[in-house]
Amino acid sequence: MLDIRTRVASLALLAAVVSSPATAQNPVVAFPNNYKLILDNADVAVLRVHYGPLETVGVHDHSAFATVYVYLNDSGAVRFRHEEAKPFDLARPPTHAGAFRVSPGRMERHSVQNLSKIPSDFVRVELKHLPIHSLPEEFRGPAPTPPLVPEVTVEYRNPRLRVERIVCTSAMPCNVSAEAEPSVLVAVSASPLTLTGLQQTLTMDRPVAWLPARASSSVMLPSGTSGQLLRIVLPQN
Repeated sequence: MLDIRTRVASLALLAAVVSSPATAQNPVVAFPNNYKLILDNADVAVLRVHYGPLETVGVHDHSAFATVYVYLNDSGAVRFRHEEAKPFDLARPPTHAGAFRVSPGRMERHSVQNLSKIPSDFVRVELKHLPIHSLPEEFRGPAPTPPLVPEVTVEYRNPRLRVERIVCTSAMPCNVSAEAEPSVLVAVSASPLTLTGLQQTLTMDRPVAWLPARASSSVMLPSGTSGQLLRIVLPQN
């Protein structure tokens, strides 16, 4: 009888753990259709995020690391309902493909509602070497204005982080030069973008590559197309 009681108690405890809010707070586990972990190493965790038209995503947590958001499409407004001691709503305005945001990080627990009939697609680059408030303030980098001109521009610079925009066309392939620090490369392109030095092709579903320190690559695009890379350079302090 004791054995049966013990077994029943164990099953009840297991059920409680599985159904507890703490388990559901991991977005990759609780909402796999919305959050996919596509790169994870000692320096970064990168999530590919998708909110469908008018979709609602339940309460979940995110890390408090400084984070770079890179927007992959033109999308509408999204509401974030933060579950804190004093709950509040925050409406993210419409975004544009190629725009980005640098956040110094915050303790974040929220639900999400896409207010638009347009999907919202972006990546979260969580910077493990930059804990909350390591960066001075939030920064928003706008999408480039068409037509895209092949060039490399520095769009954000901080002693602990640098963001470059690399624009390429099929008529003028470009190179990603070697740096003393590692980088995260995020492709913003409707067409596949091939990194020949890394033997990797970036697509809308998996738009991210890791470029080790002192490594370089070259970018190839299908004929008649153009694309851009955001290069997030991670100084090793």
